[in-house]
Amino acid sequence: MTRRFAVVHEAAADFQTATDLADRVLVETHGDWLEEDALDYHRTWIHEASGGHRLAWKAIKSLAQSANIRVHGHFNNEPALPDAVAARRAILFLQHAFSDLDAIVLIRDTDDQPERRGGLEQARNQANGGIAIVVGLAIVERECWVICGFDPLDENEKDSLDAERTRLGFDPRIRSHELTACKNDIAPRSPKRVLQALTANDRDREYRCWRETTLETLRERGDKNGLADFLGEVRQRLAILLGHVPQD
Repeated sequence: MTRRFAVVHEAAADFQTATDLADRVLVETHGDWLEEDALDYHRTWIHEASGGHRLAWKAIKSLAQSANIRVHGHFNNEPALPDAVAARRAILFLQHAFSDLDAIVLIRDTDDQPERRGGLEQARNQANGGIAIVVGLAIVERECWVICGFDPLDENEKDSLDAERTRLGFDPRIRSHELTACKNDIAPRSPKRVLQALTANDRDREYRCWRETTLETLRERGDKNGLADFLGEVRQRLAILLGHVPQD
């Protein structure tokens, strides 16, 4: 039976990065029987609602309003933390729009708002009809997840990494969580600027950072930028929907 997973995200790149990484964890977890080329028979990633509306955070707000879905601002008698209302609204809308969901994945950047983790947890802790809720919170932005998967492939890339180490005063792959989200994408500590500098703004080169770097390396380097937590949630909350998850 194919499991159906809906993904709430900010942009297409976030959806692709998160689902590619999740697929790798699914294969890793069930490697004794699950092959990468058979994934489509076992899971479906949903990124759009009817009418072709992408399941982006901003779009879901208007979609939920059209469906007359309203969310109150308190959770278990506690005031809503950042993103709690938005996440709860998204969960309720997806339950309304899709009758056969097995899980909802919430992908978000902290954007220097660490309180978002608490808000997403508030929404997850509400009654959700048995649907698994996975939280993927990138600290500080999705690009940090990609940066921690970068390893030089040639001398030019090694020089680029050395230049960034000098400019930042630290290795951005190891300490990507110390980069800073801002509206200025050319600021020294902008994750977007650092990623472009490392990959020469080559989208295919970016892909290799999360598709080819070992999961062990990604977990180690992503211990403080939210990536290791996300990979753990995929194993605990999604992989189990496909079959027994061996104990670590």
